[in-house]
Amino acid sequence: MSEGAQPGPLAGIRVLDFTERMQGPYGTQILADLGADVIKVERRISLTVDGRPDERYGPNGRYGQDPADTSFYAAGFLAANRNKKSVTVDLKNPEGKRVIERLVGMCDVVYENFRPGVMTRLGFGYDECARINPSIIYASAFGYGSDGPYQRRPGQDVLVQAISGFGAINVAADGRPTPVGMSITDLLGGMNGAIAVLAALRHRDRTGEGQRVEVNLLSSAIAAQSEQAVHFLNTDVGEPHRGTVMHAHPYIPAPYGFYATKDGYLALSSGRQIPELSRILGLPELVTDPRFATPRARNEHREEFETLLEDALQHKTTAEWMELMEPEGLFAAPVKSFGEAFTDEQVLQQEMIVTIDSPVGELKLPAPPYKLSRTPASVRTAPPKHGQHTDEVLEAAGFSPAEIARLRECEAI
Repeated sequence: MSEGAQPGPLAGIRVLDFTERMQGPYGTQILADLGADVIKVERRISLTVDGRPDERYGPNGRYGQDPADTSFYAAGFLAANRNKKSVTVDLKNPEGKRVIERLVGMCDVVYENFRPGVMTRLGFGYDECARINPSIIYASAFGYGSDGPYQRRPGQDVLVQAISGFGAINVAADGRPTPVGMSITDLLGGMNGAIAVLAALRHRDRTGEGQRVEVNLLSSAIAAQSEQAVHFLNTDVGEPHRGTVMHAHPYIPAPYGFYATKDGYLALSSGRQIPELSRILGLPELVTDPRFATPRARNEHREEFETLLEDALQHKTTAEWMELMEPEGLFAAPVKSFGEAFTDEQVLQQEMIVTIDSPVGELKLPAPPYKLSRTPASVRTAPPKHGQHTDEVLEAAGFSPAEIARLRECEAI
């Protein structure tokens, strides 16, 4: 989508973005997709030059091959920083602090994801920013929260998956806890942060009041397990247990999961369609065997049921089973590879992947997953080069060309 795309619902909202890695950047990217003007504050000296880790680098690929270029892109950076402007400021330089104060004064939202206390030590905690701009919405995205015994621990996705129970409900065939194959708590934290900021902006629209907003990875992970949590906390069923690696949910009766076929896997969610499933598979015992007669019985005998099911599914390919099941309205789907998923006809028809020009060439990205008829979300610009918009943003903040030159000379920007 071009830079001339129709403005989104957050057009006119400015966000000062002090985030890194995934949870925070993903939250501010949601706001940017919705039309907010997101100003990403980065370190003045690119960490890709001095050798320390940086979110623009990553083990999963580097986009930009000139060693002299300070704007290398890791896949993680590309995934969470589109539609943003990049400014480089030294937060410890007194003149750099003056720049940030000016930017806080012109923005609606400050969004940060450092450990608790870091922004306050830098002079830009909530109280300091609220003195500059009383109506500011100040969002903090932590690992575990601003207090409690874990507040100083490193807040990283796989660690939170371990602590929150995610690993316990994703069990390998040998019973080993298994992390989800994506940064799921980071993404949940980012989404929750964006939702909270939108709610705070709505409150400010009504009252003129700013406020502090806080989200964290652990609370996002706990909340996402609401169904399992309600069942566990209010009954005596004990620990959630999927029973077999093929089963997808500890409390939903079989069939509910991914099952092996002759050439791949088939997803089934057909607990209310047992007679139809029995007929198509040629397994009358799915209906007649007392072990499978009720949902409770199937849960108690899940392993026997699913072994019987998989044995039958081995006789046809996934496509052949789909040809039999889809006309009957069975809840079934082929389990696709990553490549198959991203070239699926429905994905393409719904324009779930967008292509934009970027400093590293043509770039394909997942589109915003929501559609608004009057104020659409959009992918307007590629993730920025390091410091790409410093002069532009400072000019908008009222700095003259001479002042900007002086700030650069004293290494504040």
